[in-house]
Amino acid sequence: MSRKSPITLTRKELYRRVWLKPISSVAEEFGLSANALTKICNRLLVPCPPRGYWSKTATRKAVPKPPLPVAPDIKATHIIIPGERAASRRTRTRLDPQARREQIIDIAERLVMEGGVHAATMKRIAALAGISETLAYNYFGSREQLFVELARREFRRIRDARQADVQRSSDHYERITRMTRTYLRHIGRRGALLQTLISNPEVRALLRSERRKEQDDSLHAHAEELVSLYGIPKPLALGTTVVLTTLCLRAGKIVADGRIPVESAERLCLSMMLQGSRDLVSRERTPSRAL
Repeated sequence: MSRKSPITLTRKELYRRVWLKPISSVAEEFGLSANALTKICNRLLVPCPPRGYWSKTATRKAVPKPPLPVAPDIKATHIIIPGERAASRRTRTRLDPQARREQIIDIAERLVMEGGVHAATMKRIAALAGISETLAYNYFGSREQLFVELARREFRRIRDARQADVQRSSDHYERITRMTRTYLRHIGRRGALLQTLISNPEVRALLRSERRKEQDDSLHAHAEELVSLYGIPKPLALGTTVVLTTLCLRAGKIVADGRIPVESAERLCLSMMLQGSRDLVSRERTPSRAL
């Protein structure tokens, strides 16, 4: 398996070679082990023949050959396999589990935003993270579970931003204004990512129960605030909150779809939500004043 001169080839040439003969034979020509060549192919997103491919080919059974996908974000256009084992040119660092988990989520986010969920395969994510696909699956059991974690992170960012902004004021109507603006502006910047993620039926199903609980908790908390501040009956306060929240969420979806500017959505939502809240408070207070 020794070799004196290095071999230089393109991804396309590597792809052609590994589908011409068993990978062990190709690896021997390169002076590598089959495992080492397989790792190179995985890192460069070069598909290899599956187990049993050559035996099926020998019996003339048709086996589909996947196309060569788009190259990962690697600057080199050619692969150089050295004649001798080279010393490592960089210091390898081992990330702690939480940091690695966040790295994988970050890469998935970038790929989804650039090319949709189909662009974010576990193999490509692992290649960009510099880890094996098996290790990526150790962190997330499936691609859909990874997308769920990415969606959770986005929802958490929205919730945290709204809470931080709301705490800056004690006035009820100012708090409504702040919550609405923060939500719509976040959706204007990153809503397309959330819409892409929850358009996946499996992701949507995995999130459904926890999202429903979070929304119910938020609705009841706001209704309790109306009861406490203005003495509005709880059923009426809750019903009004549901209507106005649904209005805001619907506006967010339209913003995320790019059908209306954020500024226009803000004006429309705030005018209706603030006026609706004021009308509710005014009507509930009028009978008590008459008495």
